[in-house]
Amino acid sequence: MSSWRADREPAVCAAFASLTASVAEDLGPDRVVDTLSSECVRLLPIASTEIFLPGLELGRHPAVVEEGPARESFETGNDIAVHDLSAEVSRWPGYAAKMARKGYAAVSALPLRTVDETVGAIAFFSAETVVLSVEDRRLGRALADVATSCLLQQRELRHYRKLSEQLQTALDSRVVIEQAKGMLAERGGVDVGTAFQRLRSVARGTNRKLSEVARGVVDGTLDAGELG
Repeated sequence: MSSWRADREPAVCAAFASLTASVAEDLGPDRVVDTLSSECVRLLPIASTEIFLPGLELGRHPAVVEEGPARESFETGNDIAVHDLSAEVSRWPGYAAKMARKGYAAVSALPLRTVDETVGAIAFFSAETVVLSVEDRRLGRALADVATSCLLQQRELRHYRKLSEQLQTALDSRVVIEQAKGMLAERGGVDVGTAFQRLRSVARGTNRKLSEVARGVVDGTLDAGELG
């Protein structure tokens, strides 16, 4: 094992653990992005990062970047290495000038992707006109891959959580409708089919949800006159 890995192995392991903890602790996608950015700055010889994730809902990170290495890496799926940003004015006119004013001289960028999907990209900025070494790019790639996996797992969890909530809402609505049908049938001396027709008629006539009308019957807040 090289001295480079021996020196950094504990810090690298801690970075991976911090990223994966965001999924286990359900900390949200912003936390993953924040952790990826801070760990890259801590472990790589860079001054800052820029992360572009157009397909994810983030509170603290932009979903739109008009130009630059992160967007280009996302759109092309290619790695980018530019040792002199000032020479790329024709490539990224406004962007190159803006980053030069911030004191950045070089940039490398990597797409954030899996085998099936590219979700964004990360750009690494340096104050010196030198791109990341092969070893540093490998570490950056490993961190980016773990972060991408975490983001996609979180997205899947949010999808199934939302689906579960929708199914539970539908089940709750069905239960209260059945309760209301039974109550109306018993009170009015009619069958449950007729009771259901009365519920539906009130819902349509008052432009309310069927479950809302049924809830009014069950909790006694619906005017009996509305039910005919």
